[in-house]
Amino acid sequence: MGITRKVWIAYRDTIELKEPIAIVGSSGLRSVGKLVVDELVEKAHPRLFADLHSYGFPSLYYGPSYLGAPSSVGVKIAKGSVVELPSVEFYAIEDRVQDIIITRGYQSYNAPNQYAVADAVSDLFKELRVKKVLSLGAQVIEEGITGCATDLDVLEELRTFGIKKTHVDRFIGFSGLVVAVGRGKGLKGACIFANTTQNLADPEYPDFNAAKKLLEKVGEIVELRIDTSDLEERRRREKELMEKRREREEEQSRVKERERERVELSGYV
Repeated sequence: MGITRKVWIAYRDTIELKEPIAIVGSSGLRSVGKLVVDELVEKAHPRLFADLHSYGFPSLYYGPSYLGAPSSVGVKIAKGSVVELPSVEFYAIEDRVQDIIITRGYQSYNAPNQYAVADAVSDLFKELRVKKVLSLGAQVIEEGITGCATDLDVLEELRTFGIKKTHVDRFIGFSGLVVAVGRGKGLKGACIFANTTQNLADPEYPDFNAAKKLLEKVGEIVELRIDTSDLEERRRREKELMEKRREREEEQSRVKERERERVELSGYV
């Protein structure tokens, strides 16, 4: 018996956009793409116009589902004790020279559901006559901001913004899949990466500095000025916490070493 992987979109409001650019970000490596879209939603005050729901969305996110983390079916309890389904959220920035759709993604718990969701998202973009899709993420190999695209014209456009062609061969998860699935439907798009470092203990541990750099580059592309001082302040606080943690660990190591030496010398007393 086959499994029904149902995906549906619930519209909150009507929308009229002029060839918008869609920006897509979700949980992923060092949470860079997620941080960028969260900042865009908070600072640009876009209008939430639709939610996409799926049978494949866990209600509890235990970590990177694209790396096989466990998931749990259920609902979210929002403010006011109101139950809500987990969703991909679509926001609109309207009445500008360049209209924008901000897509706050959500990782499904397996590959078939990831594809089903990416297919529905790209259908929505096609319906709204999206001019270009910019999916955001991070990589650990190349310095600076790099990218890949659906065609050579988009790659050349990225180059004019100082974005180098990437030689990374994978973009795992929701965001990159939206661009690739959309390419088969005639949508132009690019995946843009900020350089980060791995955190093996917690792959999605936030990299505020990488998110700041990526947000500034995306703002340049779509001609949208966003204040990144909050990300800078969070980066500074995180650096201070890391330094204090390292100092504590070094002190603990010195204490253990002194104790070891004391035990070793006790036989000569």
